[in-house]
Amino acid sequence: MTSSRWGARRTALVGAAVLAVVAGPVTVTQVQAASGPEVMSWGAGDAGQLGSAGTSDRWSPGPVTGLNRGQVREISAGGTRSADSFAVARLEDGSVRSWGHDSAGQLGNGSRHDRATPDVVNGLQDVGDVAAGGAHALAMSKGRVWAWGENGDGQLGNNRSGDDSTVPVRVPSIFMARQVSAGCDFSLALMEDGTVWSWGNGAHGQLGTGDRTSQDVPQEVKGLPENIAEITAGCHHGVARTEGGEVWAWGDNLKGQLGDGTAKGSSTEPVKARWLRDIRRITAGGDHTFAMRNDDTVYGWGSNRYGQFLEPDATSEPDATRTHRNTPVPIDALEGARDLAAGRDHNLAVFDNKVVTWGANGEGQLGNGTNVNRFTPVTAVRGDYHHVAASHAGNTSYAY
Repeated sequence: MTSSRWGARRTALVGAAVLAVVAGPVTVTQVQAASGPEVMSWGAGDAGQLGSAGTSDRWSPGPVTGLNRGQVREISAGGTRSADSFAVARLEDGSVRSWGHDSAGQLGNGSRHDRATPDVVNGLQDVGDVAAGGAHALAMSKGRVWAWGENGDGQLGNNRSGDDSTVPVRVPSIFMARQVSAGCDFSLALMEDGTVWSWGNGAHGQLGTGDRTSQDVPQEVKGLPENIAEITAGCHHGVARTEGGEVWAWGDNLKGQLGDGTAKGSSTEPVKARWLRDIRRITAGGDHTFAMRNDDTVYGWGSNRYGQFLEPDATSEPDATRTHRNTPVPIDALEGARDLAAGRDHNLAVFDNKVVTWGANGEGQLGNGTNVNRFTPVTAVRGDYHHVAASHAGNTSYAY
């Protein structure tokens, strides 16, 4: 799944320390101020995905070892659960770093050993986009796409399946890509001509090819309008935005991920999400999606198990609305957000001088010093942050 790139540079703001109460009888003081230029991470750390040189969870933000915000252009976080989460980062110089779980070679460094600090992905340069999936990753460089990690369903797109790769391999039939995105077991590429291509597992219709056949070479997604401008992948669904601001989705729909008002299990071809217009950015989590309009309002649809859409009828946390939404709903609390990231059950947003979080919090992924679920936004960290990322289907968060 790619990180979104919403927002522009702002001057640094001075944060403040606040007091947070941990569930139970113990209290701690949580410092939420950004005192330096570090990339920050928090939440589950089982596989080293925090980049903190350890594997302990942390309930408050701390630095990713060896990275600073000035050198990082993009972070994409993958995994299917906390125990197998990992992250990839694209740097200013066009190189890529990775850390976290590595049993399928998804760190791309030639080994299968977990890394608790960022390491170089072999052989990549001039990279313009990266995406982390369930246990594989993608990179786009000068129109070509590279893939590494798990390949059991052909998600590397190299005309093979069943043989993972611990180093990047070329996706041979892609020459004019401008964006990539990765789901839990499939891959997407947006071409310069506005078409979208997919490969990997097709069981949920997530390839958008009209059937449920898995593919180990790229196939064009059927039925999309011309001039697609942006793509994003959830765990088992894909989403595309047109230059005109419409949104189309395909794949798994058990929780309303398609946004078309239906309750059918899935769709093998794209369908138009209802009521959306003038959309300028989209980002998908495991089972839900956010869209930002040109007027800076935000809409969401799909899984709502942990109050992902911050609906106003959630008058108190125990009574928070948790009904899945199969059509987009407005999210007033997110109006004006500069960036958004969606995980499986938790989310992040960047405002002018802070990063806020909400949703599930069993492993501290909200970053507020507790492990208590929250159905209204809480502040995780203050400072001059521009972007956020969340593990695709795990419980780790990043701000940079």
